[in-house]
Amino acid sequence: MKLRQLDALRAVAEAGSLHEAARRLFLTQPAISRSIRELEVELGMQLLTRSANGATLTPFAHQVLKRVFVVQREIGRIMEDAQTARGELGGRLTLAVTPPAATRALADSLIELTAARPGVKLDVIEWRGENIADGLRNGTIDVAIFTQYGEPKNAAFAWTRLYELDVQLTIAASYQGCETLTVEQIHALPWLLLDSPTDESSFVATLFGERGMPLPEHITRCSSMNLYLELSMQMPAVAVFTSLATPLLSQRAHKGLLKLLNLTEPAPKVGMYLAYSSEELLTATAEDFIRRLRAKLDGRDTGRLPAGIPYNDSRSGAR
Repeated sequence: MKLRQLDALRAVAEAGSLHEAARRLFLTQPAISRSIRELEVELGMQLLTRSANGATLTPFAHQVLKRVFVVQREIGRIMEDAQTARGELGGRLTLAVTPPAATRALADSLIELTAARPGVKLDVIEWRGENIADGLRNGTIDVAIFTQYGEPKNAAFAWTRLYELDVQLTIAASYQGCETLTVEQIHALPWLLLDSPTDESSFVATLFGERGMPLPEHITRCSSMNLYLELSMQMPAVAVFTSLATPLLSQRAHKGLLKLLNLTEPAPKVGMYLAYSSEELLTATAEDFIRRLRAKLDGRDTGRLPAGIPYNDSRSGAR
């Protein structure tokens, strides 16, 4: 099995025809066909269904293609390690985060990284926890920072907990009920969630599951953070935030835009986790980023505050 054969298969998958794949790879069409036929012979399986309208991958070829992506990504990382060994300050980092991970420490670390490595190719993606787990498993992302209630279970990736956060619950200002509630009372209210309610590591699954209670009957899920913030002030539903957002939420509560809710019983804490597929396979760029992030978070609570949101603290110029 040769890399040129894998390149040819991927090119056909993306182009939809042998002719276009050949053009993209600057090869002749017979050369592309020959590479794929050689791979079919070696595997003993058909990879392409050829017709007058082009070429399509067989179901088995789609399975092969998933592994091709992993192989090609690892080859790219080998090249990156070689560049670092030669003293070239570049590299590539694909970072996935959940919204609470978008902290000042993260922003400062990324700014430092791009300044220290002017040629770095940086891709920061905001995903939900379930998407991040898939990305770590298939190698789509290099490093992830995400929140989760309870430790990752049966994780096919390496992880470490950076710190824990309390939870702040809110509801729209139109709510007229009690603002300090038992778990049974809050269970009866409608809920507004960012995460899937069926996710075992979500807040509602953890809070009510620990008490043998089913999920609340009325749940609205919104995975858009900006829309979630707006809905939390308009819908009479319980919204879930980490304590990082408490200063902002308190300001909104003071303005009469929402109400802060409290539980009479302890609520689950949410962990902030750093994860990657394997410590042994971290690139120099990923290691550089992780080192900078840890330094920013080391004993500094201000580094955990959300990026891009002004607060009345020393950094914003207030006393």
